[in-house]
Amino acid sequence: MRGGAVGAAGAIGLAILSVLSAYAIAAPQTATKRSFTETLTGASISAHASAYKVTSSLDGTGAAIQHWSVMGTKYPLHGTLTQTNYFPDGVSKAKGTFTLGALFENGRSTITGHGKCLGGTRVHRNEKCTFIFRGTYNSDTTIAVVQVIGTDTR
Repeated sequence: MRGGAVGAAGAIGLAILSVLSAYAIAAPQTATKRSFTETLTGASISAHASAYKVTSSLDGTGAAIQHWSVMGTKYPLHGTLTQTNYFPDGVSKAKGTFTLGALFENGRSTITGHGKCLGGTRVHRNEKCTFIFRGTYNSDTTIAVVQVIGTDTR
């Protein structure tokens, strides 16, 4: 009789544990805010697009396609950009503004700017972020190297 009561209590305990585990899995996750960094290295692939290798402190290594437009013809140049990042954990989208400084004698220029995330797929679906960036652009090779610093909430 005592063995049956212990077995029944054990079964009830397992049932309660499985219900609590199912609730924990189904419960909405609270958004986590954290800092991130990214390094982008790439080059122009057309008159208004660039392709990059992206290394992110949150998402690992991925690729990006950036579409941009520039206003004016005198340095410093100001422009807007939209970017799609492709990571193993999903696709993220962003938009921003930038300034391309005057060219130095060696054909290089500085790039500075800021932007925000627009969501995406999988872990990036409800992502919100803000970021600033700075880097260099070589007008002879069209290669840009950019460092991004920001805050991400997912």
